[in-house]
Amino acid sequence: MTSYVDSVTVEDFTNYFTRQFPYAPADDPNNQEYITDADITVAFGQARINFPIKLFDEESGRVEYMFLTAHYLCMDMQMAESGIASTGQYIITSKSVGDVSASYGVPNKFLTDPFLNYFSTTQFGMKYLSLLYPRTVGAVNVVLGGTTIRWQATST
Repeated sequence: MTSYVDSVTVEDFTNYFTRQFPYAPADDPNNQEYITDADITVAFGQARINFPIKLFDEESGRVEYMFLTAHYLCMDMQMAESGIASTGQYIITSKSVGDVSASYGVPNKFLTDPFLNYFSTTQFGMKYLSLLYPRTVGAVNVVLGGTTIRWQATST
């Protein structure tokens, strides 16, 4: 089934995120030191799997889809840098080194849900959640229907 997210192109992505990623130079488009078109295409495929198309109209959905794609692209690049030594970890809510400490107040809902927690690992993922979450709170679908049960006791 084709939808509006299928029309988002690599060019749309690079034009939207002009400063956020180091794209491969035009004269060396396959340079693995940079983000390539193939990297973005892979991230598009990953984002497509988890993107709730029906929650957005086309205009806002395209933007939201690109943020989700950017999140997957960041995670893919982090995994590529780590190679087979990559390890997963949840977000850190408090950290200290010497006299310096930092903590982040993350909503418990995002900390305890493995799906939502994953999107809290990049700023693009957090932006995705900030755009998605208001559309999911209190969303109710009403379906017209009914049941007719006719039960007759039979004697034998």
